[in-house]
Amino acid sequence: MKPNAERALSSTRDRAAGCPRRTQSDRSAATRAALADAALDLLIEQGWAAVSAVEVCKRVEVTRGAFHHHYPNLPSLLADALRRLYAEMRRKDKPPVSDLTTLIDATWGAIGDPRFKAVLEAWLAMANDPSLRAEIGPVVAEFSALARPNKILTAAAHRAFYLLAREAMLGLALGRATNGGKPVAHEQAVLARLRAEALRIQRSTSASRDQ
Repeated sequence: MKPNAERALSSTRDRAAGCPRRTQSDRSAATRAALADAALDLLIEQGWAAVSAVEVCKRVEVTRGAFHHHYPNLPSLLADALRRLYAEMRRKDKPPVSDLTTLIDATWGAIGDPRFKAVLEAWLAMANDPSLRAEIGPVVAEFSALARPNKILTAAAHRAFYLLAREAMLGLALGRATNGGKPVAHEQAVLARLRAEALRIQRSTSASRDQ
C-alpha cells in the first residue's frame, strides 16, 4: 500500500469510528511510536539478529517507503526506540532512594525489568559494529544513569559494594535474557544475599560512626 493510500485509509477509519480528524503531525508521531515499539518488541522477543526494517514494517503494516520517511536507517530507529524506553523507565514510579539497600532495590527495578533485555541486546551488538555504536552508543550510555552510584553513597565501602552488586545484577539480567526471559534458579538467592550484605555494611558503617 502506498503512503498516500495508507493516510487515506487511516483517515477513513478515524471518521468511521467517530474519532476526531488527526493532523499529519499526529499521524506521523503515531507511526514513529508504532515503529519504535515494534523494534523493541523484536529485540526483546527474538534478539538482535531478528531485527530488520522488513520485520518492523511487517509488524506495523507499513511500507518500506513509509519507514524511510520517518527514519533514514535501522540504527536511527533503534536509537529512538531505546531513547523512548529510557524515558519511560525514568518516569516509572520508584520508591525513594535513601541508602545503599534502597539504591540496590531501585537498580534491580531497572535492570530486572523485562524490557531491559533490549538494552542488553543493543549493548552486545554495538560492541562489534562501529557504525551501530556511533548511532546508539550515546543512548545506551544514558541507561547507565539507572545503575550508577548516586550522591548518597559517600562511604567508600558503600560505593565499592554497590558496584559489585550492580555487576551481579547485570549477570542476573543476562541470565534471564538467555533463559527465555525467565529468572534463573539462583536469582532470588543472589538478590537476597546482596540485600543482606548491603544491610550489614550499612549497620557496620553506622556503628563505626557512633563510636
